[in-house]
Amino acid sequence: MRFRALLFLGITFIVASEAFGQFSESDLRIFGYFQNTFIHQTEFIDSPEENSFSVQQLNLFFQKDLARHWRTFVNFELLNNFSSSRQWGAFNLEEAWVRYRSNEKFNLKMGLHIPIFNHLNTIKNRTPLLPYVIRPLVYETSFSEFIAVEEFTPARAFVQAYGFLTLNKVKLDYALYLGNSPNINSRSSLGQTGVDTTNTFLIGGRLGIRYGELKVGLSATRDNTNILQDAGRFLGGPANRFEEIPRVRFGGDLSYHLGKFSLESEFIIVNYYDDTPEIIIDKEFYYATLGYQVTEQLFVYGSYWLSEEDFTQIFDTILATGMNDIKVPTVGVAFNINDRIRFKGQFAPVDFELDTDAKVFELANLRNQEFNHYSVAVSIFF
Repeated sequence: MRFRALLFLGITFIVASEAFGQFSESDLRIFGYFQNTFIHQTEFIDSPEENSFSVQQLNLFFQKDLARHWRTFVNFELLNNFSSSRQWGAFNLEEAWVRYRSNEKFNLKMGLHIPIFNHLNTIKNRTPLLPYVIRPLVYETSFSEFIAVEEFTPARAFVQAYGFLTLNKVKLDYALYLGNSPNINSRSSLGQTGVDTTNTFLIGGRLGIRYGELKVGLSATRDNTNILQDAGRFLGGPANRFEEIPRVRFGGDLSYHLGKFSLESEFIIVNYYDDTPEIIIDKEFYYATLGYQVTEQLFVYGSYWLSEEDFTQIFDTILATGMNDIKVPTVGVAFNINDRIRFKGQFAPVDFELDTDAKVFELANLRNQEFNHYSVAVSIFF
């Protein structure tokens, strides 16, 4: 697998090196999105009712055309009222890439970017274009402190070839990309941070079909993860038994427009191929959204999200396993003031269910919980 990945890298860089044409720079373009929200959440477990204002997300973009076929792009993302002095939220460099575009059939991105996976992954941060206040759970980056969103979807790649081919009225989409494994060093005491600590790659891609208002695709990624090492140390045995466990994501997406109606749906399945029956951490996610364009400015929708996660967690001397389900039916409305200002409202009753045989105090109150989430937002393109 490593040889094929290196061969792919070599070919793409050779193509890129031969692609420079006549130099024609454009001005640097600076733009972005942000979304301000107000939420009301009813009582959940030991937490009382909550009211909170927030700068849920801000993305600041820098874009420049370097030559006829070349564009560079940088994306900074700030989440949840980011403040370094108060230790609130997060500030991330989400993208920093250069793209060569030959034509619609072939594009090549080199550098940090969000790879193509299903429909929503690459557009999840375009808050003014989406009707949601809270996006389908695994795409809600502001929830990354308590939902493992990067386990469900690939967050970053470093080389990607993509485009589409036309066959009569059918467009065939393709994407193929490489990135780091998830085993990134975050402790300065162990050496340089932000680098992959293994010799493996993330390999992924998507194949899709577009015909008229119908869009269908299948996506997949494969990498190796050390996420099981802590549980492995608890169980004992050879250390390498729990290292670089293969992880495969498989996804599918469907979008369709019929008159004023629109339908979007996705599924994601995450499997970990370890040979340890005591450890289970597979995951699945599904969502479907039916929308209706009432007027040119007003859009309403209903959606259903389902997350199912197997888990293995250590509590003192107990290795607890089980499954938790999150079920979220939701309805919402979006109203465009103009092309740059969008108001949104959303209501979601959340049903959280946990099933485990482990006698652990920390899990006792989580078995069956329900709460309501109300939110309004204004989303701005500047």
